[in-house]
Amino acid sequence: MSVDYQLSGDVAVITLNRPDRFNAINADLAGGVVASMGRAADEARAVVLTGAGKAFCSGADLADLMDDYDSGGPDLGAFLDEIFHPMVHSIVDAKVPVVAAINGVAAGAGLGVSLGCDLRVMADSAFLTSAFTAIGLAPDSGTTWWLPQMVGVSKALELTMTNRRVSADEAKQLGLVVETEADEAVIDKAIEIAGGLADLVPDSLVTTRALIRGGAGKSFEAALADELREQGRLGKTPEHREGVEAFLEKRKADFRRF
Repeated sequence: MSVDYQLSGDVAVITLNRPDRFNAINADLAGGVVASMGRAADEARAVVLTGAGKAFCSGADLADLMDDYDSGGPDLGAFLDEIFHPMVHSIVDAKVPVVAAINGVAAGAGLGVSLGCDLRVMADSAFLTSAFTAIGLAPDSGTTWWLPQMVGVSKALELTMTNRRVSADEAKQLGLVVETEADEAVIDKAIEIAGGLADLVPDSLVTTRALIRGGAGKSFEAALADELREQGRLGKTPEHREGVEAFLEKRKADFRRF
């Protein structure tokens, strides 16, 4: 199988499993991610996304497209629309928080996939690289949206135009990852972080994600209106009442019972 799914308590660990191809994305792998994210929405409270072997994800499996180059070139737009975008949306729009455990190189579309996760933990030996302009393409899989927001337009241009490698240490300095870990510990660290998120309320976390992402492109008043709407809704949930009662009783809230 191109994607492995395991449940560790309330955390679903989804592993891109084409190590012989450095977890390059093809239709089977992309479909496996979509199916796994759907399964996680039903039975998990958080997700860890990682890769098997030496890579997190090396981007598109260009070998699958070679025959198309003899007949004028592949329709990469259709490839993105039919295969990549559903996969990216399944991560970005997940009903539970998603933590990437970047165990090795995240290149090309693999960079976009990692940036689409809510939080990232990176192995000491791993690196990020855009790679697109090295083969005459432009970044895809959400990279052009995520990267400028995270590091600024100037730095995003540098990284995507030069394709230079970003080490784990630099990625943390840039704010792209929350933690760096020894290679053998990166998945365990991601599961630990995801487990902490699983103790919280998925609806609250996903709403926070939506407000933060959407707020940057809106006026202050529009952002306040969104906060008003969502806070009004969340304030009537049993999870919120449990949180308040736990706070007043000086105990840890038990959100998992809802």
